[in-house]
Amino acid sequence: LRMWQENLCKLNHAWEHMSRNLDPEVYDIACMQDLFLNSVNLANASNLRQFWDVIYPTDHHTMPGRSQTIMLINKRLSKNNWHIVPLKSPNVMAIELMGDFGKVHIYKIY
Repeated sequence: LRMWQENLCKLNHAWEHMSRNLDPEVYDIACMQDLFLNSVNLANASNLRQFWDVIYPTDHHTMPGRSQTIMLINKRLSKNNWHIVPLKSPNVMAIELMGDFGKVHIYKIY
């Protein structure tokens, strides 16, 4: 399992740089914090969706305030082998991975 983690300092050009350099042949999961969100409170991820599932905190669209973190899950990881762990925080999120190794939780905490 190969992971990329980055603080994007809420800068659009940092997001653009990350999206050009995040290689889906190298990384399985990417965890971003302090990301740039557009006017509808979403990451500009349309160019990433071919290779990545974009995961927001559980209540991203219903909680007031701004989410500080997202995860990108490589589409090569079968959706049968992972799921979102529901958490009620804009700053904490988790997924559970399942496989021959058993189960593991990966948390992204801002």
